[in-house]
Amino acid sequence: MSTLSTAAIRRGLAVIASVSALALVATGCASSNRTETPEGDSARGGTLRIALDKAPASLDPADMEQSTSPFAQPAYDALIGVDTDGTLVPALATEWAFTDDENKVFEITVRDDVTFSDGAALDADALIANLEHLDGGKSNVASLVNGGEYEKVDDDTVRITWETPHPLAPQAFTQRWVAGMVVSPDAIADDTVSLATQTVGAGPYVLDDDRTVAGSAYVYTARDDYWNPDTQYWDEISITVIENPEQRLNALRTGEVDYIAGDLASADAAAAADLQVLYAPTIVYGLSLLDRAGDLDSPLADLKVRQAINYALDRESIATALLGEYGFATEQTIVPSEPGYVKALDGRYDYDPETATQLLTEAGYPDGFSLPVVASTSATAATLSQVIVEQLAQVGITVELDSRPSADYFEGMTSGTFPAAVIGYGSQPLPMEYDGLFGPSAIFNPLGSQSDTIDDLMAQALVAPEAEATALYEQIVTELVEQAWFAPAVFAPVFYFASDDLAPIEVTEARPQAPITSIAPAE
Repeated sequence: MSTLSTAAIRRGLAVIASVSALALVATGCASSNRTETPEGDSARGGTLRIALDKAPASLDPADMEQSTSPFAQPAYDALIGVDTDGTLVPALATEWAFTDDENKVFEITVRDDVTFSDGAALDADALIANLEHLDGGKSNVASLVNGGEYEKVDDDTVRITWETPHPLAPQAFTQRWVAGMVVSPDAIADDTVSLATQTVGAGPYVLDDDRTVAGSAYVYTARDDYWNPDTQYWDEISITVIENPEQRLNALRTGEVDYIAGDLASADAAAAADLQVLYAPTIVYGLSLLDRAGDLDSPLADLKVRQAINYALDRESIATALLGEYGFATEQTIVPSEPGYVKALDGRYDYDPETATQLLTEAGYPDGFSLPVVASTSATAATLSQVIVEQLAQVGITVELDSRPSADYFEGMTSGTFPAAVIGYGSQPLPMEYDGLFGPSAIFNPLGSQSDTIDDLMAQALVAPEAEATALYEQIVTELVEQAWFAPAVFAPVFYFASDDLAPIEVTEARPQAPITSIAPAE
């Protein structure tokens, strides 16, 4: 039995463990319950059993949050694939490219041998129907590609023209994002409401309505007419919703399920049980210093104060105490594997309470000040909040902590009434962070902080070739760190656990979860 490597994560480097796993079937051994594919070229496992922490509000990709995309993956293939090294590869689409020099005109060609589970054909008209359907949806990632004009170039090619640059369109159309998942055009035309509870995709499986209980259990069965049968590794995929992480872990230990969403609190127990632990530190936790322009008359309008807060945080100790081997300290909001991360900024604010005190004195606060901070009561955020309170108190800053449950916290954080907030934010490509975290219209920037330097650099990056854009992203990240818009502390991990009977799964430093359909039985 293979075991997980537990080498410590160094600063700025997320060590991703490869994992082996194999689903149990009714007989208790997938290898003894193989079935031949229709072509007879390879054998499939029986049932892959998965337990996740929350159900989707809808199964329609146009209305689906990214966090629940695993429920769509069995039924909906994406237009573009992405390898574990980040390389984009053909999937439902065979070719794609921007045809202008501003990332506003994008052409994509789809395969001509694909049908959906209802028999409809994939072609240019089908893709246009999907893009228009996405325009009217509620997906939290639709903005990556929607709002364009869609033109049929030929039977299999669509030209998309946007008024503004969309440089992340190729990445958005991959299996990482629901924007790339394609629905049958006939289903869109007939009844979009039913797509919330049924699947009509071009993927390897279709939802079994009779055996599915919305919000609780979802069963997907293999299609006989799937265009790429060699990648149908299972007869069935079953996803059960188990909110309690301990219950999920127990189900994995006893063989009731084979692959689960894990968490930090149970990671050591999973490793001790010889289960495979798959993780990547991708969520940045720390302080967002929201009142950068002094709209609330807080001391955060002074750069020296914001820098003092950064110097007051002992990031290495926080990472060790809070995350152990599973995370690392950071001064940046973007993970090392994403374009824009600047290695030279590591250690920019090494723990130095004397410098913090000196900067506060220079800013006119020799005796410190009080700072209202809103925080979540979720486990990691709550623990970090207490550490921040203690460490800032050592340099004279009294944190007035307002801890709230999730929904109340988000309302408070976005209300524009708090000068600072403890945040946990999943690292994204920098243009997405600009839209969601630090741009003037970002929801995590409720006071609308604005920097001409950052805005100008982002405007240049959005229309630049990839290599030039990366250099511009690095300048943006440097500006954010030097101007101390945030006081990041650590990157915390997202976890998945599996039995040690699955074929080895590769993941990336930025995303620990493999697509559901890529999980295969062991040989």
